[in-house]
Parts: sequence; C-alpha cells; structure tokens
Amino acid sequence: MRLGGSHERRTAAPKALAPPWGDGAMRLGGPMSARHIGAGPPLGQSLPAQAALVDSLPDAAWLVEAQNLTLLHANAAAATWLGEPAAQLVGRRADTLLPAIEDLAFWNDVRAGKTGTLSSETELPLPGGRVAHVLRRLVPVQPQVVGQAPRCYLVTLHDLSRERRAERDQEVLVAELRATLEATADGILVTDLAGRIRAFNRRFAALWSLPESALTERQDQRVYDWMRLNVAQPMAYQDRLDAIVQQMLLSATDTLKLVDGTVLERVTQPQWSHGRPIGRVYSFREMNRRRAGAPRRERGDNLDDWTLLPVRSGFVSRLEAAVSAARNGGPAFSVLCIEYDREALFGCNHDDASHARTMVDLTEGLRAGLRTPHMVARLGGARFGVLLDGAGEAAAEAMAKRLLDQARIVTPGGLATDGLAAVVGVATYPQAGMCADDLISNAELVMAQARREGAGYRSHHYTSPSDTRRQVRLEQALREGLSDPAFRIQYLPRVDAQTGQIQAVEALVRWQDAQGELLPSQFLPMAERSGMAGRLDDWVMEQALGHAAAWHAAGLALHLTLNVSGWQLTQPSYARRLEAVLRHTGFPAASLELDVTESALATDPESALQAIKALRRLGVGVVLDDFGAGTASLALLRRYPFTGVKIDRSLIIHLPRNRSDAAMVAGLVQMARALGLDVMAEGVETEAQRRFVAEQGCSGWQGKLCAPAMDPRHVQHWVRQGGVPALTERRAANQP
Repeated sequence: MRLGGSHERRTAAPKALAPPWGDGAMRLGGPMSARHIGAGPPLGQSLPAQAALVDSLPDAAWLVEAQNLTLLHANAAAATWLGEPAAQLVGRRADTLLPAIEDLAFWNDVRAGKTGTLSSETELPLPGGRVAHVLRRLVPVQPQVVGQAPRCYLVTLHDLSRERRAERDQEVLVAELRATLEATADGILVTDLAGRIRAFNRRFAALWSLPESALTERQDQRVYDWMRLNVAQPMAYQDRLDAIVQQMLLSATDTLKLVDGTVLERVTQPQWSHGRPIGRVYSFREMNRRRAGAPRRERGDNLDDWTLLPVRSGFVSRLEAAVSAARNGGPAFSVLCIEYDREALFGCNHDDASHARTMVDLTEGLRAGLRTPHMVARLGGARFGVLLDGAGEAAAEAMAKRLLDQARIVTPGGLATDGLAAVVGVATYPQAGMCADDLISNAELVMAQARREGAGYRSHHYTSPSDTRRQVRLEQALREGLSDPAFRIQYLPRVDAQTGQIQAVEALVRWQDAQGELLPSQFLPMAERSGMAGRLDDWVMEQALGHAAAWHAAGLALHLTLNVSGWQLTQPSYARRLEAVLRHTGFPAASLELDVTESALATDPESALQAIKALRRLGVGVVLDDFGAGTASLALLRRYPFTGVKIDRSLIIHLPRNRSDAAMVAGLVQMARALGLDVMAEGVETEAQRRFVAEQGCSGWQGKLCAPAMDPRHVQHWVRQGGVPALTERRAANQP
C-alpha cells in the first residue's frame, strides 16, 4: 500500500526566525546603533542597541562576548528557556548554557581564534525534565570595519517541539489509516478531488491484479489504465468514472464486471475534513467470490438450487467424515472429480431455465452411470464430485473408465451424458491426501492434467518427499515476490538463416533452487499446481519487455520472443495485460513474438483462438512452438492466425543423416511456407544442420551452434561484437 507521497522532514528555519541581518554574520550599526563598532568605542557603548535588537526577537536569544565567552544579554524568552532571570544569566560562561557536544566544540574553536557559524537541530533538556526539539543557531556579530574579529556572538533557539509533535501525530494517523485499510476485507482506493491516488490497500491490488511495477512506482495513470483495461466494458466504465469525479458530493453504488469474470460492487463516497470534501473513497467487494468452482448460489441447507445435490462445502463435510471413519479402522475410499464439456452442454444458451433442465438431466445421467448409490455433489459449472465408499484406486479407475465409456456411446432417447466428452480425476485416501481439502484438490489437479494431455482420466500418485519440499520452496518463493534473485531470465539468440544476423532473443526463466538451477520444464508444472503460474508468467513478461525496451533505446533493434503457457492463453484479460505492459515499456508490439504449444491450445481451443486473435490485433506475432512433435495438422494451422512455426528440436537432432526426419522437416517447411508462415528451427547444434534448414527455406534458427542462453547484461555486448566468431566469418563470406 502506498499512502500519498513520501514525507520529507524540513529543517529550514521558519520565516519568523530569519534574522534581519541574513544567514551570515550579524552586522551592527545602521538605524540600530549610532556609531560603528570596531576600532573605536568599547563594546559596552553599543550594547543598548544590540540588547534592543535581541529583545525584539520572538525566539530565545542571547549575546555572548567573543573574548571571554560570557553572556552579555539575554531576552525574556531565553530566561524562560534557561530557567533563570535574565539578570542572573549575565556573566555566565557560554559553554555551560547549551551543553550539547556541537556547542562545546564550537566555543572551543572560538577560543582557538576560528570564526564560524553553527545551525542544526538538537534536543535540549529543559527545567522540569522536559526535552525540547530546537533549531539552534550561533552567529558571529561582525563589526562594520572589514577585517576585524567579531566582538560578540548571537545565539538563538527556535522551539520545534510543536512541529515535531504534529509530525509524530501525523505519522500515527497514517499508521492507523494504513492498519484500518489493511484490516478491511474490501479493496479500498482513496483519491483527492483531482483524482490523484492518495492510498490503497493490498486487497485492492489483489482484486485488480495490479502488476508489481504499479505497486512500487507512483504512477497514478498506470493504475487507472490498468483498471480500465481489465473491465469488460472499458468505455462505459470510463464514462461512469468521469461522471463520478465531476460530482464532488456524489455517493454511488455500481456493479463492475472484469474480463476474467469477476463481478465487483463499487461503492464511492466523498471524503470530508473540517466540513469540506477533500477527496473520494472507493471500496470494491467481490460479489461472485466462489465463481471458480462453486455453484451460482447456495441454499441454506448446502444444496444446489438447480440439482438439489450437495455443493462443495457439503461435499467437504462428507469427505471429512469419511476420513475420520477411515482413520478409526473404517473402509478406504476414493474421490472422483468429473467434468463434462460445458460448451457442448450449454452452447450460446444463457437462459436460467434451460440451464436448470440441462443440469437436472446431466445429474440423472451421472447417477445412472454409477449404477450403485454413491454420494454425488455439484462442485460448480458442469463439474461433479463423487465419493466412492470402500473403493481403492483400482476400483475407482474402473469406475472412471465406465463413465467415460458411457459418454462415448450415443443411443436414441439415451441419457444426457451419452456422447458427451468428459474428463475424470481420481484421488484415493490416503495415497492422494490425508484430509478432505487435499483429496478434492488433487482430484481436480489430475483432472486438469488429463484435459491438457487429451486423456480421459488420471489418478493422483504419491510424490517423493524431496518433490514435496521443492514444491513448498517454489510456492514460498512465488508468494514472497519474484524480486528474489533465485529467479532470473536468460536470453537465447535466434539467427537469420540466410545472412547470419541476430534476429531475435527468446526469454527463458530459470529458478535457482537449493538443489541447483532448474529449467522451466522442471518447475513450471509445480507453479501450475500451486495456482501461481500466472504470477510467474506476468513477471517474466514485465521483466523481459523492460530489458528489450532498454536494448531498443540503446539502438539494438532486436525482436523478443516470450513463451505463453496454456493457463495464460485461456485468460480473457491476457491480451489487455500485455497491451498495458507494452504501453508502459514503450516496446513496439511488432517486435514481439509469442510462442504457444499445441498442448496449450488443447487446454481450451476456443478461448485460445480468441486470445490469439486479440494478440494479432495488437500487432504481436504468434508462433506455433514444437511444430512436428505433436499431431498438428493443416487444419490447425489454418484455424489459428499464426505468423510462424518453430520446428521441434527432436526432428533436427539427427539431421541430415536420418532420411525420414529430413523428409518430414522438408514437408513441414513446405506446408508452413505455403500458408505464408515463417519457419524457424530449434536445437541446431552442427554446421550440417544449419545448412540443411537454410536450404529447406527456414528463415531462422537457434541452438548451441550460435550461443547458449545468456544473462541480459551480456546480450547487448555480445550482439554488438557480432556474435560467435563462426557466424561473423560466415557473414563476411556471404557479403558481395
């Protein structure tokens, strides 16, 4: 949370303290003295004028005779400060009045014949035991005759106690405000009347998924831009916000829908101080907090309104009872998490009555497939949980297969589940978890894995203690923030196949675990299991675009390649988040490429298609990665608006000796080029491989033959040096 601007303590003296002779040495004479002081009259003859001047000062002040360092005259305020009548102070030694170390050192310098000034803040004890914070100044009183030593010194004390007390009170108020803001479950945003952000809490940042840079840098417009980009109707949102800002006294309640499906209630109230509006307070509350896995609404008896099945909370309670019974010698049990194809079920039909009928029919089909009574719960959407009492892992897997086989069969007048695609996750107690939450979580986890892999079902298996500890370390690192030096980005260069020039660099994230450095393939699945893959992806995106923008500013026009996970690609807000980061860094969208894999497309093909179209509208290139390693077909290339493909390294490694791989690569290149796509090759390690892919028509390649991945600080120097010597020589040989 950030509360306004940073507080700066001011040490300059108030205007009331500024003496009429300025900040330097005091000059006697003029209208205050009839004669010049110096070589002529003794000091005592001009003392009345000096005393009158000291008495006129509002702060505690006294004069000190320069030769003997004794007090000549003190005003009434000084007498109050020092706790003695002014007459009794005359003749006192100057270094006994203010016993601070700085004062003692100053008067010792004066005894040694050194002339100077002293001005600083200090704390001084007062009669009665109170300590005051003061600005103390010691100024030599110079005679009018140039070159003569000062005859006396003026000491002034300005009490800063009230100002410092007010500052401390302000700090306490700020701390109380911060604690209050963080204690509330709502997201809070506080602005002044001009709309400048004065404060917000962490809950506000979480609701709006603000990027780290927006939290650490004070750029109000970036926060506002981010909010506007993340609402479903940006224009209507901005019009409404403008209307609120223009009406100083308006109190309003609105509902906002974000692009990720979140529904927020926004309440705005004017902020008052001393009877005047000074700003505005916005509070945001999530209305559909359980949208990811819970039903649309719940009955008081924990039953779903449409199917009358138990909801997630009821399922958890039943599982907890089963866990308790199993621990006391009861039978083992398993949990199935089954999810049907929502798109096939509902299509474009958003009518509640139709939804209710569909869900009732689906529930009947599921119960019929189970054949024997088992506890069934609706976990949200078209997702159900099944408790199989007395069933081990083998029995649970047999049940999952039977449900999937039933879904593949279509019979006239059959059940609603007939012919309906589904995926199933299996979790067995105690292998997959020792509590209800772990069992459900692990069943849903392997169900999602089955969907990604195109499999019908998956069972959760026990992982080794070392894997579990590593998972915990990764989750902790992600929660604590990705500024941890354990996370870093390296860049793998890509070379133009014809000219040998560096085309682009691919950003690759690394994690330095306690057991060594891990590659993305080793820790990204753990990030997905923890639900924090999105946070890691966003961090890589912001860091890499920042590096690339700096290279562009330095005159190095490199393209940048980022890898996009299936999770990111299915988020409706991904294109908008990317647009916001591009705008912030100033990196051109046309110089950015995003690599997506076939498995990422399989997670949610329709959402992936819409996301890629949105990215292409931004001007960002989208490349199909690992081309040739999966089942990518001509239909896939024609459906998605790709700008290029990358041939998988598994097809490159045996080139050109392996004839079948050579023929396959040649065919893939021809097919992609016929569709107008750029073709790149991965994993090029030998000169023979480089020549082959260049001859086949690949536009670029990357691999160990060029360079390994390198840190960002090395990229600019490496490229300016022309890359590896072999490439430099080859470019020279290709020049006419």
